[in-house]
Amino acid sequence: MKRKKRFILLGVIGVSLLAACGEKTEQAPTGQTQAEEVDFNWVSEQTEYEGFTQEEIAEKAVSREALFSGYDAALQDTYENFRLPESVTISPTAIYKQVELVQESGFSENAEEILRMFLGDELSETLEFSDYSETIGQATWVIDNEEEKVYCAVKDCGLVSVIKPSGYEIGFNGNFEVVDIVHVDREEPLSQSYALMDGEESIQEAVTYIEEWMNQNWVIWEPDFTYSVKTVMVRRYGDSHIYDIYVEKLLGGIPLDDSFGATGLAVVHGYLESKYIGSTIHIRMCNRNSIDVFTNGTGILRVQSTEEEEDGWLSLSDCTHMLEQLFSEYAVYEISDIEMQYVLCPDYDSVRELGSYSHASPGLRILAKPVWCFVMDIPEEKLLNEDGSFTVGYQKHYIDVDMRTGEVWLELE
Repeated sequence: MKRKKRFILLGVIGVSLLAACGEKTEQAPTGQTQAEEVDFNWVSEQTEYEGFTQEEIAEKAVSREALFSGYDAALQDTYENFRLPESVTISPTAIYKQVELVQESGFSENAEEILRMFLGDELSETLEFSDYSETIGQATWVIDNEEEKVYCAVKDCGLVSVIKPSGYEIGFNGNFEVVDIVHVDREEPLSQSYALMDGEESIQEAVTYIEEWMNQNWVIWEPDFTYSVKTVMVRRYGDSHIYDIYVEKLLGGIPLDDSFGATGLAVVHGYLESKYIGSTIHIRMCNRNSIDVFTNGTGILRVQSTEEEEDGWLSLSDCTHMLEQLFSEYAVYEISDIEMQYVLCPDYDSVRELGSYSHASPGLRILAKPVWCFVMDIPEEKLLNEDGSFTVGYQKHYIDVDMRTGEVWLELE
């Protein structure tokens, strides 16, 4: 599976981004994105954005109130090589300069309760967990029962993966044809219905069920957030369909980074570390109003502290004009959506004394920073792996701009 990657431009001083442009000149588009056709290269020379030095950014910075009220006007502004959507759905109730999170620890003691939550008492009583702690490197309890067709894994960091009997043959397999992708967070129509394994269910019914379940049940384990369905991917399974449902965690109405897995990998002290991690919950609905497959990605998060700031925010308009200077003038970038979002930055020093180096370490400190996230959808026909199988997640290209400093992270591969 292709993974989301971000390349950091330190502070507001950017690395010059050169696009292959000789053969692009005659192909400059008028209606569609060329993001996947541009060959991006990085050079070591550092330059400042013209008109966007640190001092100038400080002068352009706006109040929090202006930040919340000014992005609609920015969509109507004119940009040389960016096409923004006509409208975006952004409904924050609060925004923080920085949020300190900590990854759960000692969560494996809840394994039996997690099992009952998904399977009920009757089946749960017949199953026994195996201890995989030595193999995994942290307390981990696992059930993989082929006879009862049940899988359940619970780690100390709060990672939970469950496959019920109704989803056991399907599991997390991504090699099923994609027939529809519905962006719920963009207020796309949800009335369309598909035949699941036990009958038809509309996207709206599925979304309503999942959001109610998450905000009534899962919130017990992660009470600092609210939960909302972001995307529904419809896959064909034999003569029926399954819904891949991606749920995001929101803090003050702003979602945590929804990258699927860990990104920005580097080897530090001989260990592979991820500079950024995602926090997406993936649910498979094989039957109507049912959670048949569930995983919460990297683990459970707790909010430790928040930092508020009234002023010093970068507007959407300024950030977009800043980005124009990084991208080839010979390509037009069709932005499908714009979000406020928190990127999640692990602090590995917080767990090194425990001999841990993983982004899934119990007790890991994580800093969340607010960004403007520019999203470019990948055409559905390109949602394939190299071997021809369908990708596991809903794949997108991302450009993130730190709303305080102007840092830029890119995923354009």
